[in-house]
Formats: sequence, structure tokens, C-alpha cells
Amino acid sequence: MKRVVTLLLCGTPLLAACEPYRIEYHTRPAYYDRLVSEPLPDRVELDDGTIVLYNTKSGTAESRRALSKAGADEDLFRIREETEDGGVRLHALLPEHVLANMLRCLRDREYQLMWDELVAERTKLSYAAEGFGFEQFREFCDTYRLDLAKMINRMRLGLATHETVVDTLENGTIVCRFWPQTARLFRFKRVMMVREGFEVKLLMVK
Repeated sequence: MKRVVTLLLCGTPLLAACEPYRIEYHTRPAYYDRLVSEPLPDRVELDDGTIVLYNTKSGTAESRRALSKAGADEDLFRIREETEDGGVRLHALLPEHVLANMLRCLRDREYQLMWDELVAERTKLSYAAEGFGFEQFREFCDTYRLDLAKMINRMRLGLATHETVVDTLENGTIVCRFWPQTARLFRFKRVMMVREGFEVKLLMVK
């Protein structure tokens, strides 16, 4: 939910020299803060001068439904789980979970974890059909690591500012994409995902 207010924040004598600017108020689910290693900003200024202000509430209806279907409690659900044997499991019930996991894996160069836990089986089969596998995936991620990280970071922020659009195609593929004016700033412009059981997996980046 968002509220939009246009304000003239100027004294009366200077009114003729001032221009109005746009302020948008967005509500951000509380669980977003648990997805990232650094605090999310409460104030963001967009390229067109729009100021976006956030407040926080407990999970959205969509997140609660996804967690309920998976039999998970929102307060206990973690997208990154450390197992007793020292391993790591990645979980994603929503597209934003996939983006958060991708960003951390790229940051820490956890390409094997990303391949094992986040990449869709359909993608792995497609790699195998071409005679490729993890090594080619690792090389791609390492070569374009900064471009991918910049795109994903902006895409995550854009989920709240509507710079990022999430579409579900007829075949069930989930597409996270930028608006055209934002897309031109990045080498990669969309992230495609697919559901496997209750979880969302990474299909491809384009």
C-alpha cells in the first residue's frame, strides 16, 4: 500500500522560485529486514526527484499466504538456514527471497551454494543438454558479478518503488523486470524464476 503526496515545501516569499516535488509513502513488510545483511533505507530519492518514505508493518497478505502453504511460521522462516553439520540451505517462497539470496551469494562468491540450492532443475538440465554444468555457471557469475549485483540490488529496492514489475506468465514463469527507463541503466534487465513445489527457484537472468 502506498500514499502519494505532492508538497510545496517553500516559504511564501520564495514560492515563485520553487517547484513541487513528489513524496510517496510505502509500507514495507517487517520480514524484509530479516532478508538482508544491511539495514534497508527508510528514505530513497529516485532519479526523477521523487522521495520515497517507508514505514514497516508485519508481513503482507501475500507473504503470509506463501508461508502458510509451506507450513512455515513467519517469525521462524529464514531464507538462509545453517544445518547442524555446518552446511547452508537456501529457501525462497517469494521472488524477493530469490533476489536476496542471489545478492548474498554473489557478494560472498558462494557460486556452488547458489547452483546447488537456488538454481532451478530446469536450468541445470538445460546446461547439461549443452554439455555444460557448474563450471560454466561459476564462470558466468564471476565474470558479471558486479553487473549482476548492481541489477539485483536496484531490483530489490524497486519492488517497493514500482521500478520493478513482477509478472507471472501463462506457463507459470515469474519475471522480475525493470521499467524501460530504469532497464537502460543496466546490462541485465530481468530475472526469471519458476516454482518447484512450494519454493521459488532461479531460472535465468537476461
